[in-house]
Amino acid sequence: MSENIFLDYNATTPMPAEIIALMNTAQGRPLNASSVHSFGRQARSIVERARDQIAALINAPAAQIIFNSGATEGNNTVLKYFANERILASAIEHPAVLQAAPCTIILVHNNGTLDLSALETLLKSEKTALVSVMLANNETGIIQPIREAATLAHSHGALFHCDAVQAAGRIEIDMIDLGIDFLTLSAHKIGGPQGVGALALGICGVTPTLLHGGGQEKSARAGTENIAAIAGFGLAAERAKSTLPHFAATHQQLHAPLKAALTTAKNTTVIGEDTHKLANTTLFLNPDLSAQTLLMALDLEGIAVSNGAACSSGKIEPSHVLKAMGYSDTQASSAIRISTGWATTEKDIAYFIEKWQKITNRMKA
Repeated sequence: MSENIFLDYNATTPMPAEIIALMNTAQGRPLNASSVHSFGRQARSIVERARDQIAALINAPAAQIIFNSGATEGNNTVLKYFANERILASAIEHPAVLQAAPCTIILVHNNGTLDLSALETLLKSEKTALVSVMLANNETGIIQPIREAATLAHSHGALFHCDAVQAAGRIEIDMIDLGIDFLTLSAHKIGGPQGVGALALGICGVTPTLLHGGGQEKSARAGTENIAAIAGFGLAAERAKSTLPHFAATHQQLHAPLKAALTTAKNTTVIGEDTHKLANTTLFLNPDLSAQTLLMALDLEGIAVSNGAACSSGKIEPSHVLKAMGYSDTQASSAIRISTGWATTEKDIAYFIEKWQKITNRMKA
């Protein structure tokens, strides 16, 4: 293994040294934000600063940011709150939404974007409490028409939830302008630590609660706050906001040679190139090749990528997202996702292209 290249930023991101240092400092102190002594006041100060930093990333009032263990908890908090009422969710949602509560599925177009006409038809057919649509898909990177979907939901008396995990730090997010009532975030997707996230509340006046007990987080999420992780989350959000102005251009430049190589490869399809999508994500299919074999071969070359539909069992299964877009099981099982981030270089992409071409030529032979 001559290289060690990480191209799976949609799964998680490496933490910058300054975030690690900040967390180590906080971790070494006995900090509990519920305590009234000086250590408690230090902890409270860290939490409130992070709340401000995260609020600035999504243009939400800081008082409406509720810290939790991550987007899975945030999604479950919202979906389970409405579990006894009708919920509509897009066909391409993360399992943390689709498996959190019974949902009626909203179809998507073949290009991976939400079918707004289908949403409107469903809203007219029966009273709906909640509509859930992600901002950007974790597999394809395709960005959804959130403002239009939220407007439709509100016009029919439903509230609107948005999983913004993949979009945060990659495109501008204005929660108020988009009309989002509940927005979920995860720190480790933007360079922060794993195990911490946030649920941002709009002005709808509803506060979904999953964990009860102490009065932490305005009694909206019981449990002692993870001060070090929250500090890391806050700094990650601040860093992400500072890089937003040039994020798209940087990653478009990184992915340009990759897409050029893919589009000339036989029987290879790059997904979502005719739609608005995240600049850091390239998903491609080649049903002639085994995705599992390709992933293992790339790993042996020191390159970490994803099939775009990784599950906890580690098996490669047909992507429910690609199947919702009309692709066959064979096509949906052949997906490879390249996702880049703050530490990715042009050299990394060039090395991937070199090894991918070498491996695929050998597999075809």
